[in-house]
Amino acid sequence: MIRGLYVAAEGMAARQKAQDVLATNLANVNTTGFKADRPVFETALQRTLYRVEGTRLTPIGTLSAGTLLTTTYTDLQPGPLMRTGNPLDVAIEGEGYFAVQTPAGIRYTRNGAFSLDAQGTLVTREGFPVMGSRGVIRIPRHATLAIGEDGSLRIDGKVVDRLQIVQGTMRKDADGWLVGNATPVATPRLVTGMLEGSNVNIVREMVDMIAYLRAYETHQKAVHAQDETLARAINEMARI
Repeated sequence: MIRGLYVAAEGMAARQKAQDVLATNLANVNTTGFKADRPVFETALQRTLYRVEGTRLTPIGTLSAGTLLTTTYTDLQPGPLMRTGNPLDVAIEGEGYFAVQTPAGIRYTRNGAFSLDAQGTLVTREGFPVMGSRGVIRIPRHATLAIGEDGSLRIDGKVVDRLQIVQGTMRKDADGWLVGNATPVATPRLVTGMLEGSNVNIVREMVDMIAYLRAYETHQKAVHAQDETLARAINEMARI
């Protein structure tokens, strides 16, 4: 009976953590370039059950100690493109990520909302420098920067560098940036004057939240039922 309480409690805890993941996704539904996280469940302490037949043991099934949310993975599917008209807003068509110099090192993103700071450095909305093939991108004062569909950077019409566009297996770090083993994209395809929106699907998130809520309530009812059964057993045993 105590085992049943543990199994139900583990199920409740796993669904609560999953709800937190979905809540974060919904909070970033309008965040440019955001990639949703997905919960991963695993069975805890699964073991095989046997039937004794004389001196032989015959497997009859398995029994677990409940479900755990062990990790999450990032859904890297692209989001919808949104037109902004800003010539320094860039979206990637197909595979690829922009490289950004952050205090923690080089990080990657699909958020191409760039601007020039007071020193003429091409930066993200957070103020971090955007990387080109030759390093940090800096523009002379009063010069005009144009970004080509192939990632080329033109200053007053002359190609001086290219945006560093990479591909690879990515995961999120603690700050929400993407990290991983990256290799350059040979022929990137960019669209200027547009940004990639979040890939969070509100309908999917709400359906998953309802499913996790119902599972949580089911486990909660199991806890109450087993608690009542334990109380009845203790009271009746005391009368014997």
